[in-house]
Amino acid sequence: MVRVITQETYDEVVKENIKEFDMTPEEAIKDAVAQFEAQGVDLSNIIKDLALGPSEDHLVSSTVNRLKEICSGDCLVDDLLTELEVLKSECNKDIAHRVRAGKEGIYTVLINLLASKEDRFGQELSEKNAKLITSVLEALTALMDMQPDLLDHKGVDLIKSILDNVEDDVILIATLKWAAACCVKHEMNRQRLFAKNISDNLKSLLKVAGNEKLLSETLQVIRKLTLDDDIRVEFGKAHEHARELGAQMLEPLVNLLRVNTKPPLVSELMLTIASLLVRHELCKMVSECGLEMLFIILADNYDNVGVIQQADKLITALAGHDDVKRDLVKSGIVPVIIASLSRHSNNATATALTLKCIAALSLREPGHSRQFLENGAPEAIVDCMKIHPDNASVQKNACWAIRNMVARCCEFNPKFHELGVESILNSAYDKFNAEFGFDIKSALRDLQCDVKFDEQWTGKGVQLEK
Repeated sequence: MVRVITQETYDEVVKENIKEFDMTPEEAIKDAVAQFEAQGVDLSNIIKDLALGPSEDHLVSSTVNRLKEICSGDCLVDDLLTELEVLKSECNKDIAHRVRAGKEGIYTVLINLLASKEDRFGQELSEKNAKLITSVLEALTALMDMQPDLLDHKGVDLIKSILDNVEDDVILIATLKWAAACCVKHEMNRQRLFAKNISDNLKSLLKVAGNEKLLSETLQVIRKLTLDDDIRVEFGKAHEHARELGAQMLEPLVNLLRVNTKPPLVSELMLTIASLLVRHELCKMVSECGLEMLFIILADNYDNVGVIQQADKLITALAGHDDVKRDLVKSGIVPVIIASLSRHSNNATATALTLKCIAALSLREPGHSRQFLENGAPEAIVDCMKIHPDNASVQKNACWAIRNMVARCCEFNPKFHELGVESILNSAYDKFNAEFGFDIKSALRDLQCDVKFDEQWTGKGVQLEK
C-alpha cells in the first residue's frame, strides 16, 4: 500500500536536516526525498521547495492568503491581477502546488470573484474588467489541471453563463480551456456540463469566423465531452454524448473541413469528426456530406505526418460502415493510402495507423483486398514490419491487415510468401506472444502456414452424474 505524509511533516524533516546536520537547503531536500522514497512514501502531492523562515509559508499559500485579503477589502484590480499571475505561475509548476492551493480554499475565492462580475457578462466589458475575468479563468484552469474534482454546480453555472452571454473572444477561449480541464478524467463534470446544453453553445461557436484559436478550443471541448477516462465510474455516457454531438455538429464540422485543409486546424477537425463517429448513421451522414475533401487533404499534406495520422483515424472510423467503406474504395483512395504508408514508413505511429486503416478497408471485402494487392500493399506492409520489428502496434496492425487481405483470397498467399512474411511473423510471435500471439497465429493460419493453436478450454474427463 502507498504511504502518504502531510506537507508539514515533509517540511519539518527538511528543516531538521538543515538545523541538526548542517546541510544546505539543496542537500536537506535531496536527503528528505531519498528518505521518504525509501520508505515507500508517495511525494507526488508534496511541494519539494521549502519556505525556510520559521514564520514563512510556501509562496502558493501566501498568495492564496493575499488574494483572500484583497477580495475581502476594496478589491483593487491591479493588486488582483498581480497576485493572480503569481498563483497561475505556482499552479503551473506541478500537481503538488495545485493541490496545496486547492486545500487553502482558492477555488471558492476565484469562483466568488468571477460570480461578482456575472451581472456584466451581457454588457460591453471595460478593458480592465475583461482582463480581470480572463485572468481569473486562466487561474482556474491552472488550478484544476488534473484536479477537476474542485468544480461544483456554481462553477458549471458560470461556464454556461459566460458561453451564453459573453462575446469577447479572449474570455470565451479562456472559458473553453477551463471547461476542457474540468472534463478530463471526470465523468460527472462532463455530464453536468452536457446537462446544461453546452452543446448548443459549442455549435454556435463553430459558426464564428476568423478566429482559429477559438475554433481550436471549441473542438477541444467537443472531444473532451466524448472521453471515457474516469476509472471511478463503472458506466459513463461517452457514447451518448458522442451520438448527440455528432447528430448536431458533424455537418458543420465537415463544412469547416472543406475550407480548412491545412494544419493545424485540419488535424483537429479530422480528429474531432472521428471521435463522434460512434454509430452507422453518423458515418453515413459524413459520407453524404462528401468524401472528396479527404483526397484534397491527403494531396495537400502528403509530407505532413501529423495530418496523415489524423486522416488515417478518420478513414478507419468511417470504414466502420460497410457502405461508406465501399464508397471510399470506389473513390480511389487505396493507392493514396499505400503511397502514404511508404512515404512515412519510418514513423512508427503513422505506420501503425495506416496499417489499421488498411485492415479496416479490406475487412470482409475481397474486391478491396485485390485493389490493395494490385497497388503494392504486400511489399509496403512487409517493409514496415521489417523497419519496426520491435513496435507492438505496427506488428499487430500488420497482422490484421495481412489476415483481412488473404482470409477470403487465398490466391494472394504466394505473393506474401515470396516476400518472406512467414519468418517475419514467427519472429513477431517470439517477441509478442503474450500480447497478441493469437492475432499472429491467425495471420499465419490464413496464409496457410504451419501453425499450432493452443486449445483454450479443455474438459477434465469427468463423468456427469444423471
